[in-house]
Amino acid sequence: MYILIAPLRGGKRLLLSAAVATALFSAPSAYSAAAPQVDSGQEILVGTSAPGLAKFMGIRYAQAPTGDLRWKPPVPAIVASGTVDATKPGAGCPQGKSPWGTPSSNEDCLFLNVTVPTDGKGMKFWQRKPVMVFFHGGGFTGGSGDVYDADALAKENDVIVVTVNYRLGALGFLAHPALDAEDHVVANYGLLDQQQSLRWVRDNIAAFGGNPNNVTIFGESAGAIGIYTHIVSPMAAGLFQKAIIESGAPADEALQAAEDQGKTLAQKVGCPADASPTAAACLRKAPVDALVSAEATPIATIIDGKLLTGPITDALKAGEYNRVPVINGTNHDEGNLIAGFMFDLSGAPLAAKEYNKALQSIGSFIPRVGFTDAAIPAIAKTYDPEKYKVPGLAAAQVITDGVIACPAYEINRIMAKYSPTFEYEMADTDARSIVAPPISFPYRAGHFSELQYLFNLSSITLKGTPEMTDAQKALGKQMRAYWANFARTGNPSGKGAPAWPRFEEAKAGPVQSLNKPQSRSVTNFATQHQCDFWASVERK
Repeated sequence: MYILIAPLRGGKRLLLSAAVATALFSAPSAYSAAAPQVDSGQEILVGTSAPGLAKFMGIRYAQAPTGDLRWKPPVPAIVASGTVDATKPGAGCPQGKSPWGTPSSNEDCLFLNVTVPTDGKGMKFWQRKPVMVFFHGGGFTGGSGDVYDADALAKENDVIVVTVNYRLGALGFLAHPALDAEDHVVANYGLLDQQQSLRWVRDNIAAFGGNPNNVTIFGESAGAIGIYTHIVSPMAAGLFQKAIIESGAPADEALQAAEDQGKTLAQKVGCPADASPTAAACLRKAPVDALVSAEATPIATIIDGKLLTGPITDALKAGEYNRVPVINGTNHDEGNLIAGFMFDLSGAPLAAKEYNKALQSIGSFIPRVGFTDAAIPAIAKTYDPEKYKVPGLAAAQVITDGVIACPAYEINRIMAKYSPTFEYEMADTDARSIVAPPISFPYRAGHFSELQYLFNLSSITLKGTPEMTDAQKALGKQMRAYWANFARTGNPSGKGAPAWPRFEEAKAGPVQSLNKPQSRSVTNFATQHQCDFWASVERK
């Protein structure tokens, strides 16, 4: 067994045998000599090992955002001295109960996890492996990085995977006149955390064997909204070289609208709604549980003027963004899981008489990809609930096509003008439902379902969920290879998998259908999801 001894912030790097490394350290250690270690010159991170892997968990990338640091940009972590336990995850950020994570009230939560492939002789840092940094979803209110076990992704494809915690809900996404009057970047604190984690990766990942100049960011759902934002954010320039957007939307809202929501939250926790320092002090003293209970966090980023200077779509149309290669894709039945949570799992299946009211809710669900009330008659005619087995399926199809699939497709037509773009649709309609019980219609390839092919999600998988079939396992291996090929070269195509053509503006496609028994390129995506119709719908 070998141990990597490497500075986290530059300098010489050595690969030493366990015996030699042990002799070099004068202080006794409580850890096994076989445990993987990274030496920063000040602190020694001690992780865990498994066949072909070294894992470092609960690494602090920023100081605890507590006290006066609540609703402030993240402050880089203070490097400790001595040995640091990196064998277990850090606390998740404050959140309530959800399918995506564990309830928490601990604000000291800005941690990340690093999974490194090895060959039994150390981490081979000189190879400068591609790095993939994942930002989880959960509506900006739930989830944590440790849920996403990246062992297979890293080991099969010789890439380093980093998963990240970031501030959520009212503590991560809050605009308020008192806070916004302070002299710092405001509102999108969770996204500022994500960018700070990328700075940590830039400064430190070489010690783990990673290439700081070959970093791919990827995220799902709310995490994908974050990816859209980093792509257009001037503050993220140079922090990544490629991006993967999974089931996201270019969703943002104006600072004034966000401040109005912040005023409401402040009043709920007994604080003023004005711009006074007294109001800011009151908010910083508010109990975490009270803030989590009172939050009504939009599924959108906030146009604060610095991290996000204007609407995401406008920046993309103008070509004024970080022009990196992008994969941007969706799942075949995105809306099935979302509609299930909105209706069946919130009381009862959607009734036909409530269909138009449900469309109003869907139209206001996510900013920029919603639709006006004036558009509802045309939508109700196009997606007539009488043509579906149950009204909930009609509503689900509206979400799939109108809120997620077609907006992603239109964004790809825009980005393809300026930078290499690839689109996928995860189309395994037999995908397991791992986070929600049965409802009045099947989930099929619903929202979130592609992640079980990329990560081991056993920590949040419902008991009794069947194992993947052999064909699904093969699809997962293929998808992990596509993602890693893209991280390595900027092109998902590679040995042993069907070619994945680049999305071309002139052709408005193609789209790679990820499915068993074999993935393939298709040209009927826009027709299947009625994107011509949605192009005529008035958005809000």
